[in-house]
Amino acid sequence: MDLSVRNKLIQSYQVDGGFIVHDITMLKKIYCALNIEPKMSLDTRIYELEGLTHFFQAAVASLARRININRDDCVLNPGEGSGAPSRLLARMFGCRVTGVDINPNQIKKAKSLAVFHNVQDKVEYLQQDVAELSLAKKDFSKAFINETCGHWQDKEKAFKRIGEHLKPGAFVGLNIWLKGDRGSLNEAYEIVPEFRPLYKEGIWFQDDLNTYSLILKRSGFEVLEKYDCTDKIDVKIRARLKASRQWELYEQSLGTKAKESGVKYFSGMLKTHYDFLRYGVIVAVKR
Repeated sequence: MDLSVRNKLIQSYQVDGGFIVHDITMLKKIYCALNIEPKMSLDTRIYELEGLTHFFQAAVASLARRININRDDCVLNPGEGSGAPSRLLARMFGCRVTGVDINPNQIKKAKSLAVFHNVQDKVEYLQQDVAELSLAKKDFSKAFINETCGHWQDKEKAFKRIGEHLKPGAFVGLNIWLKGDRGSLNEAYEIVPEFRPLYKEGIWFQDDLNTYSLILKRSGFEVLEKYDCTDKIDVKIRARLKASRQWELYEQSLGTKAKESGVKYFSGMLKTHYDFLRYGVIVAVKR
């Protein structure tokens, strides 16, 4: 990844960036307000707050079941972010997960949250660029790639690197941000004012489903299933914005500024739907 893109990507995912990226202190306050104990509960609000997710917990669990993740699996999770997907997989299915991310701040937070959730024996986190992925373990039984490919500049190189770490016949599940009907989120900067403050410019490399299929095929994978799920996610994000009681509790625990930031984030992202952002799911297998 180009250094300038890497730096802007890291800057976009900061606690004090264009939108709220929760740290562990903030999350503890929220869970206290919501009366949730993360170590004892799979309440969907946990994942949806920690991941700032567009693919909600049900969609993550559904994809995990599609590729048959189970307690015997060692799962590779490239583009891990703050670790929300791996913690959910470990809690729900009992698998072991290695999460990789380019952002050192996200890796640091992921490690602290693993302890907070008491899954530190099931997950590990490493700072690496997925396009330069180099791990000692080369026989992962599954790969789970969640809401991250849109930031990858050289997808073919990245998928080839991922394939080098998987067993033959290993299944791969992808929840992805796709290019919209009018272009990528880079084009949204010029047309959607509400989107501009949310992320740094020039960090988007979205493709459509057919392009992903071609890239995966060239990278040594066979695509078994692919579909667009934009309609479903659009409805869910609109419902989240209308969850007034949850936003009230959020404001009570973190303050008015935090609530306004959260509302602006989802409102701004909704403005990009269809034109500059679609969502898709792919299931593939390593040949």
